Amino acid sequence: MESNKMAKESSAFVITILVISFFRTVLAKCFEAGSIAFLSLMEGLSMKSSAEEEIATFDQLSTNWWEPNGPMILLHRLNKLRVPLVVEGLIKTGKLDRKQRYTTDALKGLSVLDVGCGGGIYTEALAKLHANVVGIDPARHLIHVAKAHAEKQHDIKDRCHYYEHSLEEFWQGAVGKYDVVVLSETLEHVVDKSAMLKQVAAVLKPGGSVFISTWNKTIWSWAIAILLLENVMKRLPKGSHDYEKFISPEETEAMLEGYGCRTVERRPFYLKFWENDWTWVPFPQTTYALHAVKE
Repeated sequence: MESNKMAKESSAFVITILVISFFRTVLAKCFEAGSIAFLSLMEGLSMKSSAEEEIATFDQLSTNWWEPNGPMILLHRLNKLRVPLVVEGLIKTGKLDRKQRYTTDALKGLSVLDVGCGGGIYTEALAKLHANVVGIDPARHLIHVAKAHAEKQHDIKDRCHYYEHSLEEFWQGAVGKYDVVVLSETLEHVVDKSAMLKQVAAVLKPGGSVFISTWNKTIWSWAIAILLLENVMKRLPKGSHDYEKFISPEETEAMLEGYGCRTVERRPFYLKFWENDWTWVPFPQTTYALHAVKE
């Protein structure tokens, strides 16, 4: 009996030791993962790149820009939100008839400026709806990619025009020229946002619309864009975002208001990063789209 009791106590002791060892290992792994995430976040936040360095970063991605499932997959997938946003916004403000909502030439006759067009993913999508689109970007290799890709699209090549310019270089020759300006995933890379939005307002015709999509300045956007997408999942180029350049929708609206552009709609959206997909959501903590009209 005594030996059986000792055997049971010994087994219980061994099991207890194994359980403690298991939880120690789990806690150690959690601590290690947390430490890596924290260090990645700190590293990402410390990479405050200049405008020239950011241009070079995107230039390096130019060869894979038009691969639908390549490094720019998130921009390709974003078209499903940002293209209908333009059409719906112009219908709401009376620029388009609601009958044009699902037509293949919904934007026919409209002049559009795509600021920070990159390799032309958004530009071409708007041109396919028969808009006359000008894309500008200071990244030389991306403009070459955009031109080469558009040249192969016989249905739109005459409606797509690209220039290697920043808005600062371009705007004075285009005052009051455009029905629509799109500024997608661009504002978060700009230091002087007020100057850029002033130039956007200047190139719009009276009654023209600007559509902006960008990252909100919150801890959530910080964690998703920089920690998760850049440093952990590697879905965005490392160092391509700087939290200090993120901007809240309230700040964006206030700047636009100062230049005579009234916000008519603000719509938050979110990246389902586990599916590489974007969706409209009711909470504004990460990314948002904004539509304003020049009065």
